[in-house]
Amino acid sequence: MNPRLRTTLGAIGASLVAAYLGWKIADGAYGLPALLAVMTIGAVVLRLTHLPVDAVALGLLLAGYIVGNRGFAQLMPYPGVPLLPAEIGLGLAVFWRGLRCAFERRLPFRRDMLNWAVFAWLVAGTARVAFDAPRYGILALRDYAVVYYAVFFFVAQDMGSDPRIQRYLRSCILVASLVFLPLFFLTQLFPSFFLGTFTFRGNPVIFYKGDLAATFLAVGSLVLFHWAHGPHRWWARGVAAVMFLAVAAGDNRASLLAAGFASLLLLLARRWRFPALQGAVTAVAVLAVAVLASANNDWAQGKLEGLTDRVASLVDFSGTGRYVSEESNFKGDNNRFRSVWWRTVARETWDTNPVFGLGFGTDIARNFVGQYFPDAGEDFTARSPHSVFMTALGRMGLAGLGVWLFFCAVLARETWHVLRRTEEPENWSLWCGAWVILVSASFGVVLESPMGAVLFWTLIGLGHAALVAEEPEASGDRRQETGVRKEPVDVVSR
Repeated sequence: MNPRLRTTLGAIGASLVAAYLGWKIADGAYGLPALLAVMTIGAVVLRLTHLPVDAVALGLLLAGYIVGNRGFAQLMPYPGVPLLPAEIGLGLAVFWRGLRCAFERRLPFRRDMLNWAVFAWLVAGTARVAFDAPRYGILALRDYAVVYYAVFFFVAQDMGSDPRIQRYLRSCILVASLVFLPLFFLTQLFPSFFLGTFTFRGNPVIFYKGDLAATFLAVGSLVLFHWAHGPHRWWARGVAAVMFLAVAAGDNRASLLAAGFASLLLLLARRWRFPALQGAVTAVAVLAVAVLASANNDWAQGKLEGLTDRVASLVDFSGTGRYVSEESNFKGDNNRFRSVWWRTVARETWDTNPVFGLGFGTDIARNFVGQYFPDAGEDFTARSPHSVFMTALGRMGLAGLGVWLFFCAVLARETWHVLRRTEEPENWSLWCGAWVILVSASFGVVLESPMGAVLFWTLIGLGHAALVAEEPEASGDRRQETGVRKEPVDVVSR
């Protein structure tokens, strides 16, 4: 075909499509335009990176959940159809990766303890939901998400065996963390724009859930500190310090505890640079606030009292402590909220079915609401007891909790191995970032939702793939079985 004629026909076709999409948008129908926009972005990324479509989809998912958070998680291409971004991406990745593994005659599975632990979690949850789905239907599948999101581990692990995909996915996390920081502050300054104007079908496109936003700040701090090299190291570490300070200054205690736990892991492994920098910057900031407070500055006094109350409330298990700051006057009630719900779930599970639990789809908040919020009625919609450990116990009983504890023990062993015996700072941040999310999930609804679960399982999958690539002597047999490439992984260009 004549090149000029081809260009003309293409321009006419693009103009017609643009006019049609403009008409749809003006008519309030955003489904098709949004779908075409995502497909266009994906096509551009595929063209530029030459990566498989499932890797591109996972990278977009990671960026979407970090940048958009709860707003991105609520996007549905078709109203009334419970097909959310995580489920779409997971289905595409499983299908595409399954075809690839079938053609290469291999499994996306390694015969090591971590793979067996994640596999046991999937088997235990699937066996339990098989009995619950016929009775509770979509509710059972909704609660089962805490289990099936673990499939992202195997997907990311298999993708991470290719250094190009490893670099791409890590770059998605890095860039999304950089974009997330200014957007986080902008949502605090201009909430009406993000909640009322920047919406899709009435739902905010960017909406940050408090505990998850602080958790992502902590993960982003680890990522930026350890992934930047050369001349970028200095400004990246400055941004990492700002992220860590935002966590310390915020009102979410779980993320503060999680960031402190990750710093402690690095300190115990004698990887002292991150905890030393963050500790020094935080100490200077607290000292500056204390000086202002001594000069009777109301803002500084409120911040200092709030920080003191948050730290004190971490060990107030009964929730009976008294707090003087305005921003912390509800901390004791939050502690009682969790302790009462956890005791209620444990007691009900023990009395009903201690081995296999209450099941997916069961309303494990019913007895708690009757005791703690007797007048709440249908206004209380939470289905998870604000701890992944109590979710495992309530949904799957002692059997499920045992499997989850086994997974956590294996994860701890692998993390310690990476921190003590490998020399790749990028890999340290993957495992420590996963622990930030896990600690936060111990006190909130994090791994039961895709916002935290997709990033959590992907971090572990990428970290495990990088560990195998970094230790050829110890893992040569597993690499041969799974087709893992032998090239060392380098994420950020020096």
